[in-house]
Amino acid sequence: MVLVLIAVLTSVISIGSAPDPRQALAEQARRLGLLLALASDEARIRQQPISWEGDLRGYRFIDEAGGERQLLTGDDLLHERTWDRPLTRLSVTRDGQSQALLSQDAPAVRLPIAREWVQPRWRIELSDGQAVIAVNFDENGIGSVANP
Repeated sequence: MVLVLIAVLTSVISIGSAPDPRQALAEQARRLGLLLALASDEARIRQQPISWEGDLRGYRFIDEAGGERQLLTGDDLLHERTWDRPLTRLSVTRDGQSQALLSQDAPAVRLPIAREWVQPRWRIELSDGQAVIAVNFDENGIGSVANP
């Protein structure tokens, strides 16, 4: 009887400690929301447009000063990143229009980050094949994680 009880408790503990794919994706979405809010603040401070580009492998922030596009590489926080696990779907919805990536070969989706204090609402949806998480951005550029 004791051995059966130990086996049941061991299996419950091992199942409970298994990583939750939804939680890992939600953490990436939270990080993305914070970085996009930071990029929005940077665009306001610099008074220069910044864009976010994302694909199924990762994302990057682009400085668009002087009509030239440059990857933000010198910034400690707004540098190029890869997703912890590659995505199977990435979609961006802004102004009622949606753009989705379903293939590794598809060109990156691009989201201009407004320099104004009030901006249109937008939504980024991430899917890794096991979970779907969305980041909703309000008119102040503040992101919140939601389950679609």
